[in-house]
Amino acid sequence: MDFSFPNTLETKSMQEALDLALARLWDEGCPMAHPDGRSRMIDIGLRRWRSFERRNKRKRPTLDDRVEDLAEGLRDAFEPDRRLVGPMMVHYRCVAKAMATVLAPPHIDA
Repeated sequence: MDFSFPNTLETKSMQEALDLALARLWDEGCPMAHPDGRSRMIDIGLRRWRSFERRNKRKRPTLDDRVEDLAEGLRDAFEPDRRLVGPMMVHYRCVAKAMATVLAPPHIDA
């Protein structure tokens, strides 16, 4: 599967779509989609999504694998000690799922 982003214009449109998705989550009450950290979260999420295939050598990774990897990457970037995250991991997974709806090609199944 090719999840690459060939040009800057496409990256910009992805960032805008991700911003809308996270704004929706914030409006729904997700504390991790706060506007103050949103652009950093988008940048980290894009970098993590793009590097998945290089970092993971599974033969057939699923969308769920990618979402969990993204959630873990966001957690690691925003939490000083990942062992203390506990129930907040649910929110990171929610953010990762919302981001995956923008980043994943429509034909990818979980």
